[in-house]
Amino acid sequence: MPLEASQTEPGLWVNGDVPTDGAGVHALIIGTSRYDHLVDGRSPAPETYGLGQLSASALTAYRFFMWLRDVYILDGWPIARVRLVLSPQRKGVGKATSDELDNCDPGVCRHSPEATFANCKSALENWYADMEALRAPATGRSLFIFSGHGMERRQNYQVLLPSDYLRPPGRPVNEAISTPNVSDALSYLPRVSSHVLLLDGCRNDIDKLRGASGAKILNDEQAVAINPLYEKGALYATASGLRAYSPKAGGLSLFGQALLDGLKNQPEPLLDETPIELTRRGAVATIEINRLGSYMKGRVAALIKAANESVIQIVRSEVASSDPGSPIELAQFPPEAPVLLEDRFTLDSTRRPPVPAASQPADWFRERYQAARPARVPPADADRVTQINRFHTMFGAEAVTFPWLDTLRVVGLSTGQSFDHRGVTLLSTAQALRTSPLHRVKIALRVDPNDPIGHVLTIDDQNGRRFCCVLPSDIDKRTFHIEIDAEGRNYINFAAYLASENDGPTGTIAGAWEQLRARDPLSAADGLRANGTEEFLNQTFRDGEETLRQKMRAPLAATVAAVVLPRDVKAQSAVHLGCV
Repeated sequence: MPLEASQTEPGLWVNGDVPTDGAGVHALIIGTSRYDHLVDGRSPAPETYGLGQLSASALTAYRFFMWLRDVYILDGWPIARVRLVLSPQRKGVGKATSDELDNCDPGVCRHSPEATFANCKSALENWYADMEALRAPATGRSLFIFSGHGMERRQNYQVLLPSDYLRPPGRPVNEAISTPNVSDALSYLPRVSSHVLLLDGCRNDIDKLRGASGAKILNDEQAVAINPLYEKGALYATASGLRAYSPKAGGLSLFGQALLDGLKNQPEPLLDETPIELTRRGAVATIEINRLGSYMKGRVAALIKAANESVIQIVRSEVASSDPGSPIELAQFPPEAPVLLEDRFTLDSTRRPPVPAASQPADWFRERYQAARPARVPPADADRVTQINRFHTMFGAEAVTFPWLDTLRVVGLSTGQSFDHRGVTLLSTAQALRTSPLHRVKIALRVDPNDPIGHVLTIDDQNGRRFCCVLPSDIDKRTFHIEIDAEGRNYINFAAYLASENDGPTGTIAGAWEQLRARDPLSAADGLRANGTEEFLNQTFRDGEETLRQKMRAPLAATVAAVVLPRDVKAQSAVHLGCV
C-alpha cells in the first residue's frame, strides 16, 4: 500500500494512488498504553478510580497500521487515508522499564502524535471532514479502531479514554471519546455508507464514573437526512460488563492478537481454535465481519487457555446492514491452489486410483470439510461460560452451540430414558471449507447409554423448530456423523448417518454409502468413464454383498447395504447414477 506521510498533519498517511472521485477506506487508529494521570503515571491524579497503565494497546494499534499498509487488500476498497495516534509506554516514564515500540519503524512512530484528548479530537474531526467532503461519484468506508482504557455507561455505550485522562487542573471526566457520538455522526455521511468499528477496551462500569458520558466531538444531531444505506459492523473486545486483557509479558492485546490472526488467516501459534470461515467471491476468498467475530471469540478463548489463565473475555459483534445478502467484507486472500480428491471418502487407500491433476474434484463433491479436529468437551462441572466457549470452539457458530447445550435430547427407544448433551460422546468436529451464507459443521459422536434398539436424538434450532434422527444400535456402540447447516438462527439441513470410521463390515458399507451420497451423480458418471474407477467402486459393492452374507454379525450394516446394492454402477448409465 503506497502510503506516504503527510507534511502538514501529524499522524496522517495518504495514498496518492486513490483518486479523489474514487472509492476508498478512511481509517483512524488510536492506541493508548501510557496514561500520565492514572496509577503509576507521570503525575497521577488524586483519584484514579483504580485505572492504571496498559502494556499492549499502542503496539496493537501500530501492528494494525502495519497490516493496513503492507498486507491489506480488498477489491473495490483501497486504503485512501490513515490517521495513527499513539501513546506508548516509554522507558523511565512512570514505572516503565522499556519502550513499548522498541524495534518498530521509527519513521512511523515519530509521525504519530500523542493520544491526548486534544489530538484525538483533532484526528476525529479531520477524519470525519475528509469523508464529509467526498462528492459523487466518490464513495468511502470508515474504519475506526481504538485500543486502550474503556468503560461502559450502558449497553453498547462505551467511553474511550485518551492518554491525558483526568488531566490537571480540572481533571475533566468527560474529556473522552463517546462511541454513540462517533457512530451516530457517521450515519449522516452521504457518500460513506459502510462503517467498521473495532473497539479494544474494557466494558465494565466504574461506580464513581457512571456519570461520565464522553465528549460530543462530532455533530451527532444534524438537520439532514440519515444515509438510508448506512451499515455498521462493530467488534467489541469483550462482552458487556466484562474486562479486556493483555498478556503480562507484553505483546499485543488478546483482541488485537486474535484480530490480526484472523485478518491474516495465519494464527501464530496455532492453538485449538476453530479455523476462520472464509467467503468465496469469484477466484478469491474474503473475510466477512460476522465470521471474523466468531473466529476471534474462539481464538481469544484459546489464547487465555494457552496462558494458563482463568479470566473471561468474550468477543462480541454488532452488525447492522442495509442489505443482509451483502456481508461486510474486511479483507481478501489471493486464489488458492485447487484441492484434489479428499481422503475422507476413501474406503481402502490401497485400491484408490490416483486422481489426474486435470480432473475437477469440485464437481465430484457437493461439500468438503476441513480436517476433523478431536473434540475437547469441557468437564461436567465446568461453569456456563466455559462450556459455551469450549463448544463454540468446536462448532464455530452460536446457532449450533446454544441448541446443543440447551435443547439436545437423547431418548432410548426401548428404555424411554432421556438424556441431555451429556449422554453423547463427541469424537470430532469439522467445518466446511467451502463457505456460503450457510455455516456447515459435521459432528462425529457416539451415544453413551445402552439401548438394544437405539435412540432418538432431537435438537431445536434457535427459532424453536425441532429436528430429530434415529440412531439405531448394533452389536456394539456405533459412531455416527451428524451434519448441520445453519443459516442465521435457522437449520437448513439436519442429517445423520453411519460413519465410515466404524470397524468391520459396518464401516466398509457406510463408506460405500458415503461415496454415493456425497458425489455429484452426473459428474461421477463422467468421472468413472474418464478415470477408470469403475472397478474400484465395484469392489466396494462386492464388499457390500459380503456384508449381507454376514448380516448376523452386523444387522445395521446389512440394512444400509440393502439400500446401496440396488444402485450398483455396473449398468454404467448416468440415469442409474442420477437415482442415488
